[in-house]
Parts: sequence; structure tokens; C-alpha cells
Amino acid sequence: MRGGVFYRSNALTPSAVDLATLNGLGITAVYDLRTPSEIAATPDTMLTGATYSNIDIIGSGSSASNITSISVSSAADAIAMMEGANRSFVSDAGMRSQFNTLFNELASADGAALFHCTAGKDRTGWTAAVLLSIAGVDSGTIMNNYLATNDYTAARVAATLAAMPASMAAVYGPLLGVQASYLQAGLDEVTAEYGSMDNYLKQGLGLSQETIYVLRGKMVFYNSLPGQVGLTGNAAAGAGLLQQLQNTGLSGTYSAYNYYLQSAIDAGTLGGVEATVGGQLHADAASYLLRQDAMIEQAAAPYASGTDLKVGQSRLWSTALAGYLGTDGSSHAASSNEHSQGMMIGLTQRFSEQLSGRVGFGYSRGTVGSAGGEADTDLTFLNLGARFAPDGLERGLFVDANASGGWIDYDSKRDIGGGLGTPKGDSHGTLAGATLVLGYRLPMSSVVLEPGLGLRVSHLDLSGFREKGSELALDVDGINETRRSAVANLNASLTPIALGSWQLTPGAQVGYEHVLGDHQVDSQGHLLGLDVEQRAAFDNRDQFTGVVNVMASLGALSVGAEVGANGGGDSHGFSGGLKASWLF
Repeated sequence: MRGGVFYRSNALTPSAVDLATLNGLGITAVYDLRTPSEIAATPDTMLTGATYSNIDIIGSGSSASNITSISVSSAADAIAMMEGANRSFVSDAGMRSQFNTLFNELASADGAALFHCTAGKDRTGWTAAVLLSIAGVDSGTIMNNYLATNDYTAARVAATLAAMPASMAAVYGPLLGVQASYLQAGLDEVTAEYGSMDNYLKQGLGLSQETIYVLRGKMVFYNSLPGQVGLTGNAAAGAGLLQQLQNTGLSGTYSAYNYYLQSAIDAGTLGGVEATVGGQLHADAASYLLRQDAMIEQAAAPYASGTDLKVGQSRLWSTALAGYLGTDGSSHAASSNEHSQGMMIGLTQRFSEQLSGRVGFGYSRGTVGSAGGEADTDLTFLNLGARFAPDGLERGLFVDANASGGWIDYDSKRDIGGGLGTPKGDSHGTLAGATLVLGYRLPMSSVVLEPGLGLRVSHLDLSGFREKGSELALDVDGINETRRSAVANLNASLTPIALGSWQLTPGAQVGYEHVLGDHQVDSQGHLLGLDVEQRAAFDNRDQFTGVVNVMASLGALSVGAEVGANGGGDSHGFSGGLKASWLF
């Protein structure tokens, strides 16, 4: 239970010292539950900065209006009267209407609220008991709280009774305090008429589920949410964010978050929102982009060496970029999937026996899906490369260098679920990379082998951005990541096979990449002063690729296709594409 949310009292006639205390509590609204005659007899002393509202619970038309014009002849009559008054809080339509107004006002109050009647025990006591019930407090504790009135007012009651004749004190004594039977009479009436407190709130008082949830959100802080203790990784971070948001302005208000959270408490499950709220999608998209240089190099590999050219010759070529990679869910992240499609057009030229160069220009439209979201990463890039072999490109040792740079347009949307909306965001950035490979070309009788070892470096710089479209939209930090990898490749090209006027050249490529240093990619998001970190689903340090291709040549024209598979750890995928070139 939170403190400093709702205060109950008797009529506000404080001393100067007490008024100073009250003014320091941050109370912004005072709800006076008394009749006009009671107010006229004892007006409230107003609190600084607080609004005043009179909600006359009894009302002149109420069947229990005689509560404030007391006439009893015995203690038993007094007790019966107080029990009847509490039953009227449930059975009387006029009172229920006023309680409807009161609880809706308490839910809407911006800041701490104080409610009171004359003695602070009957109308106020019932209000407090209902609020505690909404909070989920057990019946025994509610009753003890109700009876605590006798402790707080003991001195005042004793002084009043001492001023009366003993016979009168015996009759009126039960009216000055509270007894368990008073509150129990009202609670029993709830059961008799409505079956449960929840039905009384909704059917009797006409309160909406949302208002009940707002009141509960104001009063209760949950130290642990359903299932939170057993969560790990991104889901644990997401649940932590949901739990911490209870201390923000989204909690205890008419917000989508408050309704979701209170519903989750009732249902006993976070409903998967713990996995979607943290923005894992942005980490997955960054991880995907950092691996694009490898995809571009693989697609251009059949045209990279220039060994099929004579000095001075050039080859104009095009290749499709297409692939898929899925990463299975694990304890640290939700599953992700990546789709790529694009095109690259390039030119390879052989400058000398020892040197060839290439240039490629293209685009890749990537789509990354994970944790209820989808991101589109449009990459427009330029790729440059060269190969140098001191003994000639056809045989022996060679050095292959590749560099690329590109511009990224980034758009994302995340369906959080739980009625929390779909935050959307857009950003831009750059991707740069370079690969240096030392290899050896070994022609054999029926195959040419090219083993190589090297180093690849990719750098992503994605600008930070603010999502829109949800109360839980994140401010996402810029992602500035560098990925360094050791690479090993083995290319094999078989001897061309004559097929009529065409020549078919089968080939294959096997690759291995090992990430050096930190291989995990994270994203950072912020919401209402709270931080959340998410880790990409793809976190494999080692990845393997295998590609087979076939090129068919007729004179200067060459067409072909390739298909490949790649994987490592929890990730598995494939790639493929059509190719065409012209020799001149």
C-alpha cells in the first residue's frame, strides 16, 4: 500500500500547527461528505492549494437522513441505528449515487486527496473500507483499520462522555465510536444484495472497471509482477520496466498502461508484453545491419577475382541479393527473423597480370521481425575491391581487399500488445566496412581452389530517435557498434563443362567467420526517466556459410545462379540469387 494517496479525517478544524502539517502533505483536493447543515455548523478550514467539493452522501431525500438528527432512547437503539446506516450505504439508491460521484472524483484527483465527514468514522469509514477492498486488503485488516478509529479518537470521545450525565453517556456512547457490527452490517448487505464487493462496485455504484483499476493503481505498488521472478534476459528487463512504471504518472491514472497492468495482476500473467515492451527489435536490426557487408561480399564473390579476364578486359555484372536468417528463441531474447532482397550492379576490370579491381553499387531492402515488431532497413551502398597477386592472378599468393559504405533509412513499428498501442520510429545512419584476405590460388586438373584467411571490420552508426504512437513509446539511443571478425574461406571452381554452344562452370564456397571481442549487440531505450536494455537474438560468435553456384557462358554473355545455407548456434538461414554479366 502506498502512503500519501488518500487521507481521511473528521471535520477540518485544525489548530495552526495541524494546519501547517496538513498543508505539507501535498493534498490537492478535499471532499466533504457532510450535509449542508453540518457544513454550516462547522465550516472547513481550507488547505492551501487544495480544491473543495461537497458530496453530500446522506442527502435530504435519503432514507437514512436521520443519521444527523439523532434521537435514540437506549444503547441498543444507537447500535441498531449505526448498523442500519451502514446497510443504507449499500441499499439506498441516493447514497449509492453519491458514492459513485465520490469514487470517480477520487480516481480523477491529481495528487493526494482528503475525504471527511463530521466525526470521520461512518461515511468516511465506509469509504475507507471500500477503498481498502479495492486495493485487495483482506477483510480482517480492513476491520482492524476501521476499529482503529476508536484508538485515534479515544481522548475526544472520553471528554465528550465525561461532559454528559452517566445515563445519557450510556445511551449515546455507541454513537461516538465504532463497533465491528457497524461495518459488518454494511458488508453483509453487500453480500445479500450483490453477492460480492466487486458486484457492489460495478452494479450498485456503477463504477467502471477502469475506474476501479485507477483507484487500485493509486493505492497499491506491486513489488513483483506475475511471473516476473522466473524471467531472464530481455523478458526480465521488460518486466522490470513494467514494474518500475508503477512509480510514474502512467500508474493510477486513466492510462492504457494502468489498465493493462491491473488486468495482468487479475489474470496472473503479463501476456507476453514483457517480451515486447523493451524494444528488442532495435537491437536485432542493428545486429542484422552489421552483417550486411558479409552478404554483399558473398554475392559479389564470383566476380571478385578478375582471373577470368585478360589484361584490359572488363566485365559488367549484376547480382541479386536475397536471403533469410532465423534465430530461435532462447532464454535471453525472443526469436527473430531477417529477410533481405536487393540488387547490385558492378564492374570488374583487370589492369595487369597482377592486379584487378572492381566497383559495385546497389541497394538492399532488409526486413527484421522480432518481439512483436518489424523494422525496414533500406541500405544503399557502394562497394570497392581489388586483388593483387605478385606472381599473377592465375596462380599463387594473393591479397584481396574490399571496402564498402552505405546510407541507411530505418523505419520500425512494434505491436506491444495488451492494448498498449504500436509505437513507430524512424531514423537514418551509415554502415561502413572493410575486409582484407590473404589467400592462395591453386589450379588443379579439374578444379581451382582458393583458400583464404582474413579480417573483416563493420561499423554501424544509427542515429537515436523517439518513437511515437503509444504511451510506452521509447526514446531510443543511437547505436554505434563495430564488429570485428576473423574470416576463412575456401572457393572452388570446377573445370567448365561444354553443353552445346554453352559452357557451364560449377563452383562452391565454404566460409567461416569468428567474431573477435564482444559479439553481442544491445539497444538502449528510455521511458519517463527509466532505462531498459535489450540484447539482439542473434549473438553467435561463430557462423558458417556454404554456397554452390553455376555459371553458363555463351560468348561474352554469362548468366548463373547460386544458393547457399548459413548458420551457427541458434541461427539458420539460406541465401540465393540470379546473376548475369557481359564481357567486353
